[in-house]
Amino acid sequence: MLSVTEEALPKMLDLIIFDCDGVLVDSEILSIEVLHDLILKQGGNLTKEDVIQQFQGRSMKSARDELFALQGVELTDASITEMNEYLFARFQEELQPVLGVTAFIESLNLPYCVASSSHPERIDASLTATNLRHYFSDKIFSSTMVIRGKPAPDLFLFAAEKMALPAERALVIEDSPAGVQAARSAGMLLLVLRLDLMLSTQIIGNGLLMPVLIGLWRVTTKSRKSF
Repeated sequence: MLSVTEEALPKMLDLIIFDCDGVLVDSEILSIEVLHDLILKQGGNLTKEDVIQQFQGRSMKSARDELFALQGVELTDASITEMNEYLFARFQEELQPVLGVTAFIESLNLPYCVASSSHPERIDASLTATNLRHYFSDKIFSSTMVIRGKPAPDLFLFAAEKMALPAERALVIEDSPAGVQAARSAGMLLLVLRLDLMLSTQIIGNGLLMPVLIGLWRVTTKSRKSF
């Protein structure tokens, strides 16, 4: 495994790419609950754990396609619209930013953006509900902007291209298996915020998996303080 010190890492970076759900906003439990309920209502036979394993970090389009292919379950446009309306209402009432992320963003001294599997409307709703929207302006990229979403590398490569910065000098912050695979395939540095993924993921190609505890957020900040 490649070893990088806290002092050396910032010199390797030109760009930070945030995932949204589970990295910027603590939305995973809400999102999985609502999606699981929809799947059951449409006749699917999946546990909540199945939904997490199969669809966390992936686009709604890929979830729709896979559900139809494997179980013949069709998630209609109308049902997804209804689900999103309910989910966004819960976001407004319950959604919180991930602990420490606001201070981390404010301390950054290099370019950053969001690259999420979610639809643009959902990204906007979650960032607005958590008062994070103004940090990103037009630096928000959705899987709807590329042909292949995560776990393909297309979205991260697209984000780096639009930010006009080299992909090999980008750090992706992720918490889902699909996002981890996408970052590795893109040849980007990778910071994983889930211990189980940290321990189970292998290093391939130019991907760098860095063991992460919450205090290690500070490696890309101006100051040396942790949260």
